[in-house]
Amino acid sequence: MTASRPPRPDGPLLGGRWRLGPRLGRGAQAETYLATEVARRAEVVVKRVRLGAGWKSFELHEREAKVLGQLRHPGVPRLLAALEEPPGVFNLVMQRMPGEDLREVSKRRRLGERELRDVLVRGLEILDYLATRSPPVVHRDIKPSNLVLDGDGALALVDFGGVADARPEGAGSTLVGTYGYMAPEQLHGQATAATDLYALGATIVALAGGIEPEDVPRKGLKMDLARHLPAMSPGLRSVLEAMVEPDPDRRPQRPREVAAMLAKASDRPPAAPAADAERARETVAVVAAPPRALAPARPIFVGMPEPLGALLRLSVLGVALGGWVGMALTAWTLRAIGWTVGLVSGGKTSPVRRATGDVAGVLVDGRDGFAELARRAVARRRR
Repeated sequence: MTASRPPRPDGPLLGGRWRLGPRLGRGAQAETYLATEVARRAEVVVKRVRLGAGWKSFELHEREAKVLGQLRHPGVPRLLAALEEPPGVFNLVMQRMPGEDLREVSKRRRLGERELRDVLVRGLEILDYLATRSPPVVHRDIKPSNLVLDGDGALALVDFGGVADARPEGAGSTLVGTYGYMAPEQLHGQATAATDLYALGATIVALAGGIEPEDVPRKGLKMDLARHLPAMSPGLRSVLEAMVEPDPDRRPQRPREVAAMLAKASDRPPAAPAADAERARETVAVVAAPPRALAPARPIFVGMPEPLGALLRLSVLGVALGGWVGMALTAWTLRAIGWTVGLVSGGKTSPVRRATGDVAGVLVDGRDGFAELARRAVARRRR
């Protein structure tokens, strides 16, 4: 990534809001562009798929739009809009995650063990969020270029073009991924949360050793990390060995299992500042916590005399439940109207369909806010 700023966006205006700019990349399925939201002058990313690219490309595009539209996590780009403009060109407008991808970072310098641990912990937290969706979400293409690190150390996972729902019947026969980072089961079209764990482990191995995973020395089918990374602390190396285990049945199945292994490792990276070490312990504790402890709700009206406090909490709960139902029903109605308009217009994008989609997205955010309010109303005070 060069220090110079990209050319000023001068392309067509999408949806009356986003001015298309220079192309950032081109893959087998889609092209990615930088764009600017004219009103706020905020940079966004636009992924474009043309109808002639093939049915499989369009299917992956539709799946990415569906999954991203349901995800709300600071380490995952927010889907802002999905629109067909011009006819036959399908666009996903997404939040641009600040920072630089780890592929570019690794070209300039080798990451130290403390940094690698931090990337691993933050990556596990994102994967834990994906794995605890219903159904679980599998990225299927984790690699250094799809992990973005900002100046404050925050990590983001981008490019959900190969995303799949990890349903019991499997992800289908589509082969998605990058050689070297793909778990062996992906060659058979299978994908689970353990598949992403393999790719994250292979990413850390690549960043630690400075070579691609396929070039790492092997013992049979396994990476020989003791030979490849002899200077790495044994605790971290053992965690990585478990993550890149070729047999998916012998590999950790959930991100929290890996976080627990990392927390139990007896060794620690040398000369870690106290603040960084404490932050790492807190992050591991959050990832390894039980599902309901990942984001504990802060109770309201703490310290208020009873039964007044209970009456107020019940009142807030009633408002929250009513608001959630109202927002959910209104969002569903607007989306139904949008789809009906789309069917009547033969699938073409119209201002009505765009407007209903945008308003429905805002209502979904409001629904989530009411859900959080309800959680706080019923939360128990921690002792």
